[in-house]
Parts: sequence; C-alpha cells; structure tokens
Amino acid sequence: MIFDLIENLVEYNSLNPKIGNGLKKFNEIEIDYNKRFEFDGGYLFFQEGTTTHIDEGTFEAHKKYIDIQIVLDGSEYVAWASIDQLEVDVAYNVEKDVVRLNGNPETTMKINKGMAYICLPHDGHKALKYIDKATNYKKAVIKIEI
Repeated sequence: MIFDLIENLVEYNSLNPKIGNGLKKFNEIEIDYNKRFEFDGGYLFFQEGTTTHIDEGTFEAHKKYIDIQIVLDGSEYVAWASIDQLEVDVAYNVEKDVVRLNGNPETTMKINKGMAYICLPHDGHKALKYIDKATNYKKAVIKIEI
C-alpha cells in the first residue's frame, strides 16, 4: 500500500500508465455522488459518509483493479495487512472484483484531507474506519484496470 499527498499521485504513473487517465478525469469533472465516471482504463466515483469502528467489518482486496482512494474532506483510518496474512471470509466475487478477508491489521494509518492511498492486489485493506471517534468523510475512489 502506498500513502501520499494528492498532488504527488502523478508520480505513480510508472505503476500503471492508466493512472494518468484516471487522474486526468478526476481533475476534469465536478463531484457527483450519484454517478460513475468512466475513462480509458477504469472508472471513478465519489463517496461520503461517517466512518465505522476499526474492529467492524472485513478487509477487502481486488484482482482486476488498483484502488486509488483520495480523501477530499474529513478523515478516516485505513487498516492494512498482506492478503497472505488474512483468511477468506467471503470468496472472490468476479463481478464486484472483491474478496472479503478477516484478520488483524499489520498497520493502521490515519488519512486526512489532502492525502491518498493506493491499494494493489496483495493489499488487504479495511477503509473508512475510526479508532476513538467517528468522523465524516468525502472521498474519491479511482479504479485502475490491471
């Protein structure tokens, strides 16, 4: 998993050249929480809500897409563990490109407004969490085809 500032995301184009297409689309559109925005090599959407406790829910991982998650307002915690250290809770769903996993986080990071993180296929991640007190968030999620 990669953590960085939003303005540095362009530096990760070498991971996958389609990242540039996603960032370009992100910079061109107005936020709409009810719409999915397609681009060559993936799609993006926006989310808003309130975080849930870090102990709730499962980790997830993806095979067909890299996740770029960008916090636009508020904050969240994200827990990380290598999928090798987690146990499958719900088998991989091809249509939704997600496997649900259980286990303990190896790392937990607070992501504030202006920060982003990139989840690769080996990254089990549990997003939209809090540790001490629930927070509100607004974020963009860019899905990049592998």
